Amino acid sequence: MVQFINSQIVCLDCQNKSLYCEVIDIIKNRETCWVRPVILVDLNTQDNSYYPSKNDIYDLRFTSDLLWKIDDFRIVLDTEYIEFLANLQEFEFDEDKLTLGKQQLRLFIQEIIKDS
Repeated sequence: MVQFINSQIVCLDCQNKSLYCEVIDIIKNRETCWVRPVILVDLNTQDNSYYPSKNDIYDLRFTSDLLWKIDDFRIVLDTEYIEFLANLQEFEFDEDKLTLGKQQLRLFIQEIIKDS
């Protein structure tokens, strides 16, 4: 079992998308991790660049927390995460952006479940 600590940034990958989350707590007896999604990055860019455009980075800071199998996550290096985080604008309570973030998170979770 992977060892994480609270407030650490971890990532859940599926196809060409990566969900970056903050660890809230570890539930060792269930081998589960309680995480708070921060951003979802879609690397399906048309120009085949590693760095996605701002339109491919979704702000998930005010979406639902997740309980997920701890072994599915990987540790994230700061240099990887900061590049994407820097592309987020200061959060605005824009209902359309919140709805889009929730939809993208739900679609991502459905893709993971379908692929497993």
